[in-house]
Amino acid sequence: MGLPPFRRRTLLAGLPWLAGPARAAPDGSLRRVLDAGVIRLGVQVEGTVAAARATDGSLRGYLPELGHRIAHGFGVRPEFVAVPRGDMLGLSQQGRFDLGLGGAIASTWLAMSTLLSDPIMRFQLVVLTPREHPVLGMGDLASWRVGVLDGRSFAETLREAGVEEARTVTHRSWEEAAAALRRGGKEAVVVPTYHAREIQRVVPGATVRFTLGEFWHCAMLRMGEHDLLRAVNVLLYLLRQEGQLQALHHAFFEQDAGGRRTL
Repeated sequence: MGLPPFRRRTLLAGLPWLAGPARAAPDGSLRRVLDAGVIRLGVQVEGTVAAARATDGSLRGYLPELGHRIAHGFGVRPEFVAVPRGDMLGLSQQGRFDLGLGGAIASTWLAMSTLLSDPIMRFQLVVLTPREHPVLGMGDLASWRVGVLDGRSFAETLREAGVEEARTVTHRSWEEAAAALRRGGKEAVVVPTYHAREIQRVVPGATVRFTLGEFWHCAMLRMGEHDLLRAVNVLLYLLRQEGQLQALHHAFFEQDAGGRRTL
């Protein structure tokens, strides 16, 4: 996709916080990855530009490419673990992977049960309806079926927008959301922008009406693994300073990654 080459040799080489007083009370999580020579990366494979499986079985998309760069920065080999939708938190706590990529929308609730990195992905939450049924705002959807993708943050956004929970239906995937719009009638779905493009590809009449806000995806780590979290955040900072993260995000999502934000 015309991305500039990632030239950084090894993130960890010569960084002073790896030893000495600056690295107080080490928890061993970073050392575990370095000694193993591999970092296990959990990725939700939903068949979108975020992550999809190629015909040869390998993973393609923004998150796998970011995973390769993180592993390269650590000087280790990446090993990808495909994670079913909704299982990222549970599998992370079981130790099935070292770092979960995507599937973790920054929220206070999530931060109470896991560690979140600096943001790695930014998107808008948008409302789509059939072309023949235009709406101007959430108030126009009073008599509509409103679908939302499975996820606490999505559901909370609808509640804040004044949509009664009894009028909402949860879709397990963007394909289910697309099927709802294909049926026609007064159907609306609320999805992130990168899912909206996939839906419009299979349902050309689906139209984005307005946005509900901006959301951030973070990488996820097990609670207590602060050594690895610090190293990941340093690498993300360097990728951002070099323009690598912005170029990667724009190449896959056709929008900028935005500035640095934390909870």
